Amino acid sequence: MNSGAPLTRYCFRVRDSLGYGVTAYSVEDATHLLKDAGLELDFDSDVIEILHDVDIRSLDQQHVVVNMGPPGFRGVWYPRLNV
Repeated sequence: MNSGAPLTRYCFRVRDSLGYGVTAYSVEDATHLLKDAGLELDFDSDVIEILHDVDIRSLDQQHVVVNMGPPGFRGVWYPRLNV
């Protein structure tokens, strides 16, 4: 963990799911947070895209936003696992 680096909001778009939202120091850090939460992804077959610096206003308002945790803290915020 690099507490001196800025946090970035990532959105992992995956097949057959709304995906995952993670705030972390890097993509690698985000991947570790997902794994620690029991959400291991196969990047070769599951992950369609990783979005960096996600604007929360661009996310699905009816499903993702109403069910997410606070994206300003390090952790998995969608699904809401960081609170």
